[in-house]
Amino acid sequence: MALRILIIDDSPISRILIKEMVETAGHQAVAEAENQAQALEAYRAHKPDVVTLDLSLVNEDGRVILKELIRQDPQAKVLIVSGNSQSRVKDELAKNGAAGFLAKPVDLDELSRLLSQFKSRPFGDCAAG
Repeated sequence: MALRILIIDDSPISRILIKEMVETAGHQAVAEAENQAQALEAYRAHKPDVVTLDLSLVNEDGRVILKELIRQDPQAKVLIVSGNSQSRVKDELAKNGAAGFLAKPVDLDELSRLLSQFKSRPFGDCAAG
């Protein structure tokens, strides 16, 4: 069964690349957003299975979007996509509800592995090391 994915990233190129990888992995990108307002609206409208969220958005902080998504839906599965893979950052994100972490540049095999874990677990930690 294909997962329905919401892609949140302010870079059109990053959204295209992640969308292509999601579809190559056999899943469906149901919506894209480039800022918090679009992200929250798309989440409400599409109820995706998984959200990919860029941590560093222009003029916005992905941590704020993460907290708001989790506030609105405590069971939201949010996969953080970031170039900052420091342990303390990943720990902070996990405490705030992130279900996983994917380092940039995004690797298709790692994305596929994480999405497979989301398919096999209704909830839980799918964090990449």
